[in-house]
Amino acid sequence: MTAPKAFISYSWSSLDHQQWVLDLATQLRESGVDVIFDKWDLKEGDDAIAFMERIVTDKSIKKVIVVSDRKYAEKADGRQGGVGTETQIITPHIYKKVQDQNKFVCVISETDGEGKPYVPTYYQSRLHIDLSKEDIFAENFEQLLRWIFNKPAYPKPQLGKADGLFLPRWNYHSLPVRELTGADKLGKHA
Repeated sequence: MTAPKAFISYSWSSLDHQQWVLDLATQLRESGVDVIFDKWDLKEGDDAIAFMERIVTDKSIKKVIVVSDRKYAEKADGRQGGVGTETQIITPHIYKKVQDQNKFVCVISETDGEGKPYVPTYYQSRLHIDLSKEDIFAENFEQLLRWIFNKPAYPKPQLGKADGLFLPRWNYHSLPVRELTGADKLGKHA
C-alpha cells in the first residue's frame, strides 16, 4: 500500500501550538502517512504561495488537514496572513467540488470556554475531528487515521439482492372474492 499524502494547514498561533502541530505531524508520519508540513518541506528560498497552492494543484495530495484553533479561525475568517491565503485557496474547493468533499477535514486543537470548537466559517456545516482534549485524543486520532486511509470504523455493507423477497404469499387470482375481502368470516364468532 502506498503511503497516503496529507497536507497540514495551521496557524503559527504560539510556540506551544506549533509544537502541538509538529507532534501531530510526527505521529501521523509514524503511523504511515506521508505528511506535507511547512516545518519539513518549505525551505529558505521556496515560494510560500506555491507551497500552499499544492493543497489543490498536487494531485498526489489526497487529504488536507486543517488544524483549527482560535487564531486559525480568526485568521481564516479575516483572510489574514498565510492562513488567509490558504483559506482563499481552500474555500472554492470546499464549496464547489462536491466529488472531492472527502479531501478536507478540520482537526480541532482548541475549544472555547463552553467546549465549542473554533472553526472557520467556511467549515461550519462540516463534520470535524476533535483532538483538543487528552481523554479523547487516542480514539479521535484513530478516527483521523481511518479518514486518511479511507478505512471507516463502520464500513457500509454490500448491497444484497431483493430477489424473491416480494413474491406473493398466495395467488390472489385463485381465491374466491369472499375470501379475499373477508366476507366469508362476517357474522362468524370464534
